[in-house]
Parts: sequence; structure tokens; C-alpha cells
Amino acid sequence: MSRHKFIPADTMPLREALRGLRFLMRRGGETIADTLNVETLPKPASDLAGAVLREVEGLARSVDGIASDVVKTMLGGQVAEAAPLQELIERPESDAEFATAFYVAMTAVLRRLGAESVFVSEAAARRVFASMDPQEADVPTALHAAELTLRLLEARVMRGTTAEQAARVPGAALEPVSLFAVILWLQSERTDADNESVLAAAMDMAVALAGEIAPAFAKRDVPQIAALYNKYVPHV
Repeated sequence: MSRHKFIPADTMPLREALRGLRFLMRRGGETIADTLNVETLPKPASDLAGAVLREVEGLARSVDGIASDVVKTMLGGQVAEAAPLQELIERPESDAEFATAFYVAMTAVLRRLGAESVFVSEAAARRVFASMDPQEADVPTALHAAELTLRLLEARVMRGTTAEQAARVPGAALEPVSLFAVILWLQSERTDADNESVLAAAMDMAVALAGEIAPAFAKRDVPQIAALYNKYVPHV
């Protein structure tokens, strides 16, 4: 059963496109700057390379400004208010709400980890959540959450992670640890006022548990991931 429905004024595709363009412009400029030492080139090649770099940097700033304005208008600057995961699972057609909350929380986590240039796909998160079967009454939320987390990882909701960024988390486990933190946060009891502090606590806990999270994700061990959620959700 799918939770997805057509929304006439759905702005998610536009947000995704602008974010993708911003990511490509940023990454393109970084790649050129990293691989091309303009100062060592002979003229007129150095002049041409410098002009290309300035053009790419200008485009990146322009796209970044446009995308930031759209994101601020649509999502606000705070960690998104979101219903608990249990409620989202039980509520039909909640994929858009989940994806918005996931995107904002994930970008906040990556920013705190110093990996803010990683691309997070709201569209992929929405597709994954829409594809999940509604939770059966006798299936624990943690088990459903573990399956959801693995599907998000397999759908590559995080893209463009570099080795340098991955190394900022023990075991270079940036992707599983970040995903675990966000889904841990979504399962927690929290008020709108403490959304950000609870997310920060979930991230700190996930980083501390990287040595347990990474092997469980590598083995695609749903019961083990669920056990970690069961154990640590009450502590965030």
C-alpha cells in the first residue's frame, strides 16, 4: 500500500532541483580548484582558468542564494516540527511530511558534523517512506524503523560524501550514523520547543555508538538495528 498522493501545489520537485543544481555548482567549483593550480599555468592559460573559476564561483553563489531563499520560505530555518515516527507510520499519505522533516533534520546533523556540502535527497526519502507497508499492530516500531533506515541507506538519500567528510565520524561511518541519528530523533518523545536539542542529543549518541551502528548496517542486520533503537530511544 502506498502513502503517496498527488499534491497540486507540490513544490518538492522544485526544491530538489534547486538543491541539486546548488550541489553541482559547489562541487564543480571545488573540483576545479582542487585539481587546477592556476598560478603555475603559463599565460594565457592561467588567465582563462582564472576566468572559468570566477564564473563557476559566481554561478554557485547565485544558485546558493536562490535555493536558500526557497528552502527558507518552504521549510524555515529551524529543525522541522514532525510527528513521532509511530504516528507517521500509522497515518496514510504522510510521505511528504516525513520527507520534509527528514531533510531538515539530516542537513542539521550533517552541518554539526562538518559535512554540510553532502547532498540530501528529499525526493528519495519520500519515495522510500511511501513504499513502506503500513505498520502492523504486532510489529514493534523499532523494527519498522530499522527497516526504514536500511532502505534509506540503500536509496542513497545522502550523496557526494567524501572520504574527508566520512572520516569525521569514527570508522568513517558518516552515512549510517547520520541516518541512525535522524530516525532515532523521529522516534523520541519531544516537544516543538526542544526539537533541536533532542536532535543534537540523538546525533551525539549516534556518534558515540558508531562502533555498534556501522557493523549492524554493514550486515544489514535489521534485528540488531532495532535493538539499538529500543535501547537508546528512551535516552534522547
